[in-house]
Amino acid sequence: MEPVHPPVETPPDPESTLRPEVVAVDAALATRWLRRNTNNRKVREKKVAQYHAEMIEGRWKFNGEAIKFDSTGNLLDGQHRLAALACTAGTGLAFPMLVVAGLASDTQVTMDQGVKRTPADQLELRGIGSTTTAQLIAGTIRVLERWLDGNVFGDQTRVSALSAPRVVEWAERNPSHVEIITVYASRGITRIKARPSVTAAVAVRLHHIDPDDCAEYFDRVLSGAGLALDSPILALRERLDRIATNKIKTSDREFLALFVLTWNAFRRGRPLTKLQLPKGGLTRANFPEPI
Repeated sequence: MEPVHPPVETPPDPESTLRPEVVAVDAALATRWLRRNTNNRKVREKKVAQYHAEMIEGRWKFNGEAIKFDSTGNLLDGQHRLAALACTAGTGLAFPMLVVAGLASDTQVTMDQGVKRTPADQLELRGIGSTTTAQLIAGTIRVLERWLDGNVFGDQTRVSALSAPRVVEWAERNPSHVEIITVYASRGITRIKARPSVTAAVAVRLHHIDPDDCAEYFDRVLSGAGLALDSPILALRERLDRIATNKIKTSDREFLALFVLTWNAFRRGRPLTKLQLPKGGLTRANFPEPI
């Protein structure tokens, strides 16, 4: 549902008898209602930022979840939605919200107890992926979105806050990427000793460069058969084995770089007996790009 203009200026009376009402809420009204937020959990700023992005980027949908007040006018539920709306001041945006007033104050302890739908759940509901692949697709989209946007050195909170609607939107906008993830999942790519969503993200990028070389590259990484002692793929397999065996903490950024360095050597036919990241660590300037 599109934002509603103009907003209803008068909020429902929380001291009236219990009743639901759909109200168009803008930043000013949200700010006023937040003054009634006298007893609630700590605000999660990442959640507010996520909701705010959904609102200003046009993904916010009216889904029937209520803003709830008790019989004395205190806000019981909805502080993150209202805080996000308050941040839209000056945009002219207003959104329809279901408001329930007049609840008993002790009902707050029963709120937010349901099992939240994950991005993978939402993908499966939209027919994208299956029970076995939806989680991989969702995780891969998070990695790809960051990598393709040049944000591997960016704000990690932005990545972790990538919402279910945004993941679904990305998947629907990039069906070829989703197909590649599914194909490589069927080939057993998740058996490689790295985080599966990172490995699948690498497969998507390399497939778009050269599908045949990409298939051969991952077949060799998976099987390890017939690799020469100076094969860069053998060096990668040994590095991944050490990481897994010794439980070495390795970031997604480092895994991406290891796969790309190996791919570049493989494509150039360059022998490699030891796979090393740049001295001093990875930076924006030295982060490898696949060829």
